[in-house]
Amino acid sequence: MIAGLLAPTKASVRGKADVTVRRTTGQVLVGRGAYGRQSWSGQTATVFGCSGFLGRYVVARLAREGTRVIVPYRGLAEHIRHLRPTGDLGMVVPMEFDLRNPRQIEECVRHSDVVINLIGRNYETKNFSLEQVHIEGARLIAEVSREAGVSRLIHVSNIAARTNSPAHVFVTKAFGEQRVRESFPGANIVRPATMYGFEDELLNNIGKYSHFYLTVNDAAQRLRPVCVSDVAHAIGVMRDDEATVGQTFELYNPREYTRRDVVDLVQHLIHEQVLRVSVPPALLRTAARVADVLPFHYTSHHEVDMMSVDEVPSADPAVKTFADLGIQPHTLELSALQFVRHYRPSQHEEDPMEPKGYKAFRKPPAPRATGSDAATTTTTTTSVV
Repeated sequence: MIAGLLAPTKASVRGKADVTVRRTTGQVLVGRGAYGRQSWSGQTATVFGCSGFLGRYVVARLAREGTRVIVPYRGLAEHIRHLRPTGDLGMVVPMEFDLRNPRQIEECVRHSDVVINLIGRNYETKNFSLEQVHIEGARLIAEVSREAGVSRLIHVSNIAARTNSPAHVFVTKAFGEQRVRESFPGANIVRPATMYGFEDELLNNIGKYSHFYLTVNDAAQRLRPVCVSDVAHAIGVMRDDEATVGQTFELYNPREYTRRDVVDLVQHLIHEQVLRVSVPPALLRTAARVADVLPFHYTSHHEVDMMSVDEVPSADPAVKTFADLGIQPHTLELSALQFVRHYRPSQHEEDPMEPKGYKAFRKPPAPRATGSDAATTTTTTTSVV
């Protein structure tokens, strides 16, 4: 009986006689049995930007499936030590690198089947500008990966990336996509909307700063919040599916919200009134420029500009979504409570979300954007923390 419980299910087993041939490189992968934490799938992945919000979920998913994961880091190794327990002993391998050093990048990708680039910044530092991170860094990773014989490259951008965007972060991300396409024609471009989860800067900021939450234009910005675990799941599906080579994916919530809707939902879930303070955009941007010179990151005028752009899906029919990967994304109304419950007063900590409250926030799915809508941006909401 015990042996039966421990035996892998038929769906999780790849037989020793099973053979997979990669369409991109012709590499032959021989089956190695069941997938899982204590297994070895025969694949190696390099995840740049592994220490970020999305990175930890991507690394955990890959390592859990028996993939050896190279986790390049800059600075202190303590920044990525939380990733080590996500895989079995020796399956999560840290390597120090510099984004401007091609030799170190080559060392990180030399033995990898897939490279996932999650590197992104919403602000500039004394060491790196936005162009160096989003354009030159992305181009260098793509070029080195191609020369090293990597079969798959997945580059993560943003759903609002446009070359004519009023936010410089989105402009550099758009040009970074172009450089990646030129350097690695078969790369996947992934454009997620604003992500939420346990470590996010959307739901948590609203709950944390409920007594003084700064916005502009009365929180009218349009958002398509997507759960970070859904994005990590989508990246994992792309890695496994050779048919997705070279495609672009936009990952977003099928329903559209304003930031005001999200604030109202959070205050309903935490049983606390959230005080929204609407500040003139120019004034808030000036205050953020002052914060730019501080030794630690609090906010940036780039983040103010970013949050002034609506999240509008592309009208290009060639762009794929969750549906093309067979994934049903989480519903914000039903999943948000687990991320903000700890902001509730103690007497309400274990209260469920009332059905009537859920109905109050249900919205019909928004239609897919048209060409004119996709090119439209508006000055809307931001929060500065």
